[in-house]
Amino acid sequence: MAANYKKFFAGSRNIPKGISLGYPVPGPQEASADQIAGQAFFATPNDWSSIQASAYDFIVIGTGPTGVAFIEQTLKHNPNARILVLERGGFWLPTHYQMLPLAFQAATGSPPTTYPWTRTARMATTELEFFQAGYIPVLGGRSTYWSAWCPAPTPDLMRDWPQELIDVTLQPGFWDRARAFLHVTPMDRVHDGVYGSLQHQIDVNLRENFKRYVPSAESAFPAPIAVGNTPWKGVKFYKYSTVGTLLDLQQSQKALAAQGNGQPLTIVDHCVVDRLVHDGHGTVTALETSRGPLAVSSAKVVLAMGTIPPATLLMNSFKEALPNIGKRYTGHFMSHITARVKRSAFKDLSALEIGATYLDGKAPNGLQYHVQTSAFASANPEADESTIAHEAPDAAAVASMAQLKGSEDYVVFVCATLGEVSEKNPDNWIRLNGGTDPATNITLQLQPGVEDHHLWDVLDEATYQAIDVMAGRAGCSDPGVEYWVDDESGNGGRWQQERPDRKKIRLNIIVHEASPLWMGRDPATSVVGLDYRPHGVHNVYVTGGALFPTSGSWNPTLTMCGLAQDLADRLRG
Repeated sequence: MAANYKKFFAGSRNIPKGISLGYPVPGPQEASADQIAGQAFFATPNDWSSIQASAYDFIVIGTGPTGVAFIEQTLKHNPNARILVLERGGFWLPTHYQMLPLAFQAATGSPPTTYPWTRTARMATTELEFFQAGYIPVLGGRSTYWSAWCPAPTPDLMRDWPQELIDVTLQPGFWDRARAFLHVTPMDRVHDGVYGSLQHQIDVNLRENFKRYVPSAESAFPAPIAVGNTPWKGVKFYKYSTVGTLLDLQQSQKALAAQGNGQPLTIVDHCVVDRLVHDGHGTVTALETSRGPLAVSSAKVVLAMGTIPPATLLMNSFKEALPNIGKRYTGHFMSHITARVKRSAFKDLSALEIGATYLDGKAPNGLQYHVQTSAFASANPEADESTIAHEAPDAAAVASMAQLKGSEDYVVFVCATLGEVSEKNPDNWIRLNGGTDPATNITLQLQPGVEDHHLWDVLDEATYQAIDVMAGRAGCSDPGVEYWVDDESGNGGRWQQERPDRKKIRLNIIVHEASPLWMGRDPATSVVGLDYRPHGVHNVYVTGGALFPTSGSWNPTLTMCGLAQDLADRLRG
């Protein structure tokens, strides 16, 4: 007890020799976030030479969901696995920003979001002036800001995926293990005083009526979101981020190593990997990094960098050997519709209630969409602002204060509807552009094609139909629904009975990018083999949405993490 107390107040173990606890001089008088986190969790600059001289079983590049899923599963198999983690950024947030004070909402946008590519003029200037959602180059990556919706696709939704890959997802426990890692909880099981009666009534309305009134829909259920199962007793809604999991693993491995029962988990921050150096025969021998070269030796290199960065790295490293990289570039386009109905459409609502549902379907051409809906009923929006910000299902699709004020006697539905971009459009691609920075020397182009636009019409109509169903007003001559339309300034808006013009609801962002390193049996028609290795490359493995042969419409993170865990199983030997 006394030792712990003294350690707590003693501060840094890295105080220069001869300066201790204020004697004989005051000592350093500043501390940055990098210094504090670095002392506790990360290798120091002085450690790099010893890291270069060490041998590892795995070198994992990236600390987002797939990287941490792989690391956790590997250490479950073997706590003596020697793992080196390279993260391009530093420490920023300890958890998902929704779980922090309300003021942290001001810390979204750019920065921290970065865009490590160049868009073509065609992508940037035609139609809706599309742009690709960016990356967050910090510990935990986008898991510190993500929406956290985690549906599990059924085999029929994994269109044109190799059967061997679909069979992986059908293995007993595949989805349960991925859900456990991400703390996925259906919103009808939260029961925290905010999710309750409204959630139940929306669920019933959808379950009993969606097949009749949303003809393109195929299923509907309470939204599965990565929010639950924290170690804290009584905490039922806590948006998940990989930061805590990774740092807990680092500390537990440190303790095991001290007991002789495991190996330390070494994390190097502020380390950009620019190129994979290979012998010309498919074996990577070294990494070129911003901290200097790093020999690979017998380690297996795991790319857990998102979707576009690993494609960039492989293009810069294996341009001739992997000619198919970037020939597929898919993702999701979006519509955003906000509506409201009178509270009287529901029974016995509390002063504040939130609900969240998920509905998916297909267009006649077979392309997929889904509607993710957040519902808000607040009798006192200003008093409820902090609670709504912390417990909103999707921080990027939450009712604004302008929409909630004046809607005290209403339930407000915020619907984000996502449709898949077809993989069969040759005008969508990612290519090297000759730039000098290997982390950003690519150009990308993506625009919805004819088939995608057909799907977009279907998903918009399905969203309007789903709102009527959730409100219990489907089939009524006057459903009593009003729609929000933003002012041209974007600082306000108004409610109206007419549906908004499609230009008002269709967004110009591409999210959940996928497919530049799609998996397949044949090297002539794919990039990565069914063992997660790029064709012809012996000691590099890929995780994430880059592997998806087609994107579907479903949120990809649960599937990505399940496949990363499967990779850890395969490499456990």
